[in-house]
Amino acid sequence: MIRIQFDPRKGIWCEEEEGKERLRKNFFGTERNGKIWLNIEEALYILNFMNGVCYHGDREIGFNDLASHYSSREPRLFIKYNAFRDWRDRGLVIKRMSDIELPKNPKPKKGKRYPSKTIERMEIKPEAYWYPKSMFSVIDDYETGRELFQRYWLGQLGIYKQERGKLLKLDFFETVFLAKHFGMKVVNADTGKPMKWKEVFEGVVKERDYARQHYEVYEDWRLKGYVVKTGFKFGSHFRIYFPGASPGRSEDKWIHSKHVLHVFPKEQKLLVSEWARAVRVAHGVKKTFLLSIPEMTEKDYIDYPTEFISFRRKKVRGNWIRETPEDKPRYLFADFSEEEHIGGVELASLLRKAESMGMDLILSITDRETAITYYVLNKVVLPGSDFVYYEIEWMKP
Repeated sequence: MIRIQFDPRKGIWCEEEEGKERLRKNFFGTERNGKIWLNIEEALYILNFMNGVCYHGDREIGFNDLASHYSSREPRLFIKYNAFRDWRDRGLVIKRMSDIELPKNPKPKKGKRYPSKTIERMEIKPEAYWYPKSMFSVIDDYETGRELFQRYWLGQLGIYKQERGKLLKLDFFETVFLAKHFGMKVVNADTGKPMKWKEVFEGVVKERDYARQHYEVYEDWRLKGYVVKTGFKFGSHFRIYFPGASPGRSEDKWIHSKHVLHVFPKEQKLLVSEWARAVRVAHGVKKTFLLSIPEMTEKDYIDYPTEFISFRRKKVRGNWIRETPEDKPRYLFADFSEEEHIGGVELASLLRKAESMGMDLILSITDRETAITYYVLNKVVLPGSDFVYYEIEWMKP
């Protein structure tokens, strides 16, 4: 049994030697003046899972009695506690940043470097007819359409995966990209008048939320030689193929993308459950989930509150052992519930904070059954890009 004491003016502590030894062994609390002082989530865990008892003076108090003294000043107390509880249940160490000595002048995370290739541009003589309300354009010159499709995988030639039909259909992104960078001429199908790429672009921006940010990301990857197609079937904005990919078959099988890309504008806020669902869909079809938060500037970043640093396991002489506060911290740990909202600015700020501390960011999401799902976010470097991208992976600690 671990006996702890609570005084609303002082805090929570353990002073009995047997209890202190057990807490030291498991890296709970902070020791000073002969006592081990505990944070509320540590104390609640001890009561619930370590045969602990808590006394307020001479009166024994339970989980809710103790928690209620902190809930008003820590309104997300139960979410925080549940995240702490799950990590501890896995035999791993998690601490508040204020309770450990963090490395001085840590090396920022460099990120994973992706390949980049300069796109070679061709002359496009036939006009593309733009259908404003449908937001598609059509090139009916078969030879030009075939070359754009086979060489760049731009548009859809004929019927998707049926190899029949001679029209090349271009979506909004492809139409603007070809008009802007390849000099393709565009004609308004409604009026018969020529259009500049900016007219097409601004027309769609007026009709579709965040079309500008989506196009900027699309253009960024296309100019680096990547093939970028719709990610609709996979719950994301785009699917990505690395430079050199083509729409043909390989060994009688259609080529499949290995990455999907989701654009998260900085002004947008999503339910955590909606955001996580897109990640899970991608992982369910064995695709890497990439995240973009475009248009962030220095003044956009905020000091988003996070409290936890977490450790995992390391291999020593062939055996896996848990890391402790004596090791380099591995993760900046952010806790959410599935009912909360997260915005692009908040997520970008968390990612930058983790990067500057030399850590990866881990998101802990509590669902309505108090189960926890974890996602790790790692920076991706796309050479020549002004944007920042991240890979997001589901993780089982």
